[in-house]
Amino acid sequence: MTSIFRSEPSKIVCTCSPGIAPILAREMADIGFRPGEVLESAVETEGTLADCLRLNMHLRTAHRVLYALDVFRARNGEDLYDELVQIPWERYLDPHGYFSIDRWVDNPTIRNSSFAALKAKDAVADRMRNACGRRPDSGNERTDACLFLHWAGDRASIYIDTTGESLSFRGYRAVSSAAPMRESLAAALVLASGWNRRGPFLNPMCGGGTLAIEALWIAQGRAPAMLRDNFAFMHLACYEPAVWTDLKSEAIKSWNAARASAPEIVASDIDPAAVDAARANADVAQAEGRIRLETCDLLASPVPESAERGVAILNPPYGGRIGDPVRLRDTYEDIGAYLAIAAAANHDGFVFTGNPDLADAAGLSTDRRRTFWSGDIECVLLENPSLSAAARRRFSRRNPGVALPPAPAANA
Repeated sequence: MTSIFRSEPSKIVCTCSPGIAPILAREMADIGFRPGEVLESAVETEGTLADCLRLNMHLRTAHRVLYALDVFRARNGEDLYDELVQIPWERYLDPHGYFSIDRWVDNPTIRNSSFAALKAKDAVADRMRNACGRRPDSGNERTDACLFLHWAGDRASIYIDTTGESLSFRGYRAVSSAAPMRESLAAALVLASGWNRRGPFLNPMCGGGTLAIEALWIAQGRAPAMLRDNFAFMHLACYEPAVWTDLKSEAIKSWNAARASAPEIVASDIDPAAVDAARANADVAQAEGRIRLETCDLLASPVPESAERGVAILNPPYGGRIGDPVRLRDTYEDIGAYLAIAAAANHDGFVFTGNPDLADAAGLSTDRRRTFWSGDIECVLLENPSLSAAARRRFSRRNPGVALPPAPAANA
């Protein structure tokens, strides 16, 4: 009997946060997939359900992996039901199981997207009852089989969501710090930095250590899904566990071959509780002492000399959930000073902030900036920002014992 799990290719859509899709497309190409259309928050490709497992295992910057089942015209709820009830759901869903339906709906006949989800659930349940004599339970939990409905105008698409809970949840966050960064965003920032994975990776103001852990896993080539024990694809009626077992064995073998060769990774924070959280998370992430953790002020954060070009990434408060924007100006000046010291020691510097105006006000500027989103907050990644001459003078008055390297010629 032909396996529908491994022999029926279809469109696959890998979703992500806005601004990350080009990075995600490169990730997909690196693991052997040909990216198709690159959208604002998704990248398309083609493959089987078994291919979706490889994507779930290895993608660092994606949120979900969606396998397309059908595209059809639906002017209203009745059309939606009529189309969905024709799909052979008994091939994919367990009549004794559970499923949920997430949705994105923009149809003039639908005032509440919950109505569209209800019509879709009714269609699936009725088809399963007629085909199997019973129907699976359904609800809103994303712990079992998951479907996704995209309905724009009169064009509807239905997908199997092979992921379930977002790929951002790696499974190592044992302790959460204040305003934690999503793991997929952290991975995107590390990849966007162009770090060569040989020089040091520095992460002052580390919070719970997400950037440092993601950098370690990237350097080791560690598959980001290795700690997870539940995906939506595991609850499909057609699921073949041997496919996942083989993928995981392959990932573990690759990680074991590279885990001892990771470069120097240093994370620090002035808050002892944040460093404790980072240490707990690193332990769950099986960092095994590969991340050097320090409790210290930003300007005391270690900056190792290196023949290989290193990278320093900082994710400071920006006056939203944490901190006072007025008082934070001094913090941003200190960041500029730290990056000047790091640059003199052969490190590129990056600042990720949701308040670029604050960075500008502190005299921390660059022409190279890239937009990302952290939840619903528009943020920028500043590449190799430097302090203005006025900001350097302010910093030196506040910190007379700190000698700054000479300013770049453009800022002299």
